[in-house]
Parts: sequence; structure tokens; C-alpha cells
Amino acid sequence: MSKKDIRIVLKFTIYSEICNCLNGGEIVNKKMFTALTILLMVFVGLQFATPVSAVKLVDHGTKYSWDGQNGWTKATWSTYQYRYKNGKINNNFIITYVKHYAKVGGKYLFSYHEKITIAKVTKSTVKITDWTDNELCPGTTKYYAKTKLTAARYYWRVYRSNIWNF
Repeated sequence: MSKKDIRIVLKFTIYSEICNCLNGGEIVNKKMFTALTILLMVFVGLQFATPVSAVKLVDHGTKYSWDGQNGWTKATWSTYQYRYKNGKINNNFIITYVKHYAKVGGKYLFSYHEKITIAKVTKSTVKITDWTDNELCPGTTKYYAKTKLTAARYYWRVYRSNIWNF
């Protein structure tokens, strides 16, 4: 007997047992079968439901520029904000992931990563942390900026326009 034949026999056996139960045979009656079917549908439906995302993409893009020393470069970035447990957006913390590329022989080749975080630390200060795996730069730099803006507003009004020159 092949595996396919065994599956067919098992399916037939299960279906015949269910029919016997519904005809008043064994322990399970029609109400119990209906309740189990509804419960199964609820569990299957919950499996397809998507969870609420804890991260929100707020900005992304690509910037091409001419570097006098290295030629053409490309930077792609994605900026995210996190959510609190109640679903509200946290405006006091924002993170940007950047990938830098250099044009070599007509192709853009990956050069290094950069991760920039902006966090509100006091009522009048934001902390900007810049991490990179570039061999020519220091690994992590931190500096503080005096502002009453939240981290998200600081990103949009000050940081983004200065870094990406928009």
C-alpha cells in the first residue's frame, strides 16, 4: 500500500466515524460536532489575523551624490518609529538605518552601514547617536542638541533637512 492509499483509507475512516457519531452512534452528538467545528474555524481565523506591528516606517528613500574623492555614491535609508503597548506612536524615539554604496565599474557596491538614533532625554534635549561599521570613521558618536521638539519633530524639521540636504 502506498502513502496515498493509506491517506485515503484514513480519511474514509475518519469521515465514517463522524457520520456514525452524527447518526446518534457514539459519544459525540450534533451539538458537540457543531461546537467543535465553530471552535476550529475560530482558531484557524486567528492564525490568519495579522498582529499589530510594533514598528512604523515613517520615511525612506535613496540619495545619489557626487563625492569629489570617491566618485558617485548612493545612500538608501529607512526611518522607523516604535509603538507603545497601547498602540500609540512613541514620538520620543526614532531610528534610521542607512546603507551606503560606492559606484565601482558602473555598479553600486555596498560600502558600509549606519544606524542613527534620535531620543528625547530631557524636556529640552535630544540625544543623537550615530553608529557605523565604516573602517575610516569612529564606531559610535554621540552628541546632544538643545531643543524643545520631540525626537520625531526634530528629525523632520532639523536632522533630515541637514543630512539629506532637502
